[in-house]
Amino acid sequence: MNITPKKINRFMLFKLPLAYLGGVRVASIEKETAIVNIRHKWLNQNPFKSMFWAAQGMAAEMATGVLVMRGIENIGKKVSMLVIN
Repeated sequence: MNITPKKINRFMLFKLPLAYLGGVRVASIEKETAIVNIRHKWLNQNPFKSMFWAAQGMAAEMATGVLVMRGIENIGKKVSMLVIN
């Protein structure tokens, strides 16, 4: 399976619905970069009408996660993670 922005955005709709509703979208995925956009909307703004820091962090984590998913796919092995601390 080839990871594309369209497939990742569809994955977000079903597996990470808050990110999808918050406006996080993967625009492009390349060898060493991933571009993720997030729209400024009511759901992800703070009381001062600027974007909430957690929404920005969610987009940043998505960019990193997409690159990790692609790397795991390229090695061809199954990977399972459990973060305990």
